[in-house]
Amino acid sequence: MDLHITSVPEDRVIRIPRFNNPYKRIFVRNAPDAAELKLKPEVDEWLITLPDPVADNPVVAIETVGKPQLVTEPIVNKADKQGTFTLPAHNAVTHGELLRYEPQPHKNTVGYWANEKDWCEWIVDFDKEATYQVEVLQGCGKGHGGSEVAVSVGLNRLTFVVEDTGHFQNFKPRAIGTVAITKPGRHHFKVSAISKAKGAVMDVRQIRLIPVK
Repeated sequence: MDLHITSVPEDRVIRIPRFNNPYKRIFVRNAPDAAELKLKPEVDEWLITLPDPVADNPVVAIETVGKPQLVTEPIVNKADKQGTFTLPAHNAVTHGELLRYEPQPHKNTVGYWANEKDWCEWIVDFDKEATYQVEVLQGCGKGHGGSEVAVSVGLNRLTFVVEDTGHFQNFKPRAIGTVAITKPGRHHFKVSAISKAKGAVMDVRQIRLIPVK
């Protein structure tokens, strides 16, 4: 995806709406060195800083993973052929002051969870009654573990304590229990903090709902 910049802001920061994609790299296509640009993800928009000096009418290339998709409405998550639901970070709907999707290649996570009142959710389309094992792929910086988190869907509610994984982007799969879907259809899978132990709750790269046979 190319952004054709006809007028460079004085601060050299390009503001674009948030995309529902992780990305591989961002660079100025018509620059001699094609150096990678810095992206700062905000809650609802992405900020891209152009180099100094910058070429006239720069073309900013964003190499997204998958077809570029603006967040105009929540993505509905569906099961794969084995019946497993994979809820990636970039499909999450975040709510609150600070929590956001961070698309950088080394992150690709729901993060910046410094306000314990913030929360997130995924829209999930269940096509049948079933029981699922819930697996959370979580990361947590050294010394920041211990927050208590709740996940809920339908009439189900599970809680778990965030594990210190040594770094917020050092992700570890956690099996936290099972949920029973007794009414097929569209549901909201919600993740919220009950308590925050230290500076931030956790990072979440994905959640899987694995059918229990």
